[in-house]
Amino acid sequence: MLETKIRTVIDRLKKEFLADTRPWVVTFSGGKDSTTVLQLVTEMLLELRAEKKQAKKVYIVSSDTGVEMPVIEDYTGNKLTQIDKYIKKEKLNMEVNLLKPKVTDSFWTLLLGKGYPSPNQNFRWCTDRLKIKPATNFLKSLTIKNESILMLLGVRSDESQARAQSIEKRDENHRGFSKHSEIPNAFVYSPVKDWTNADVWTYLSKYPAPWGKHNDMMVLYDKGSGEADCNIALNPEAASCGKTRFGCWVCTVVSKDKSMENMMRNKGDEWMEPLHHFRNKLEEYRYDHDKRQPRRRNGQKSVGPFLLSVRKEFLEELLEIEQTLINAGKMGSKKLISDEEIVQIQKEWLNDGDFFETAITMSNQAGRLVDYESVKSFNGQEKKFIESICEKNNIPVKLIEDLMQKEHSYRHQILKVA
Repeated sequence: MLETKIRTVIDRLKKEFLADTRPWVVTFSGGKDSTTVLQLVTEMLLELRAEKKQAKKVYIVSSDTGVEMPVIEDYTGNKLTQIDKYIKKEKLNMEVNLLKPKVTDSFWTLLLGKGYPSPNQNFRWCTDRLKIKPATNFLKSLTIKNESILMLLGVRSDESQARAQSIEKRDENHRGFSKHSEIPNAFVYSPVKDWTNADVWTYLSKYPAPWGKHNDMMVLYDKGSGEADCNIALNPEAASCGKTRFGCWVCTVVSKDKSMENMMRNKGDEWMEPLHHFRNKLEEYRYDHDKRQPRRRNGQKSVGPFLLSVRKEFLEELLEIEQTLINAGKMGSKKLISDEEIVQIQKEWLNDGDFFETAITMSNQAGRLVDYESVKSFNGQEKKFIESICEKNNIPVKLIEDLMQKEHSYRHQILKVA
């Protein structure tokens, strides 16, 4: 009986919660499993309050990679707002934390700014930079402050054979906790690991969360025909995104984004086609050596970063897609790329010889009006002088700019001839 399972989990949560002063961290993605765990923990806290028992701190931790599918970003953002309003209204000792990567570690800074190739299974740089590092830094700060923490994950043996084997391999202590592999003094507990898929869906259908019903989540699952759960697993090998899960819309780690393809088949969701096309372009260009430098940044002769011209092409198309979606009313006030990222990209491009600050110019032409203090090598007067010389000699300014960038590349050995 599901009711028996629910009661067993809540009673166990109570026992462990009162056993020590160690704060709890509930990782929340908005998916069905992490939602189930958070709802059970919240119900447990409400029972403890009714019993007039003191509650220690519970941190709700969610991850924002900056490149989530717009519909998922909206859903998760709205859900976190609902949860935050509820816990403040009820004065529960809980805190919502949305973790983001530093701008220097963002997807667009690394791909468009530095020219990192699109991620694949062999070079999955995105997982560490976008999810693991922000979460690790936050959780380590909690362990330093509190000496130890307990992380509650929404993982289940019933998810897949691989997940079942992963859970089985854990070395659990007498309380059923396992040590975290990366964070000292952090322990992991999976309260619904023995629940079935049917248990989870029945629970969410039958018992609305204190902050609201789960209808919006069920619609997303139905549209995507997959698992909308990307847990903060802090493990590059963990199945955090991919297959039929909703992940980052730019994800090229998988060969096909089945969830987006499924959603685009639904009436009214065809607007995502430009995003899907752009994602496929990122994957295609990764394996086209003509789109990449023939040397790595350390001078080693091997396929290197994306050419600056390719990165400019990507940024221009990204800004065009963004404007198209905004005009269609699909983005609200959100952006596909932040102003801070555009500024950081320009800083990286200056290192690659983009002396005319093309990223800022492109953004302004797209209506972004990015706040940027120019640090370019040529001031306005010098730029006008170059333009006048080009006009006088019937030479395209673009040609001179490309030549300067090429010379700069050779100077820094990016294109050094062996």
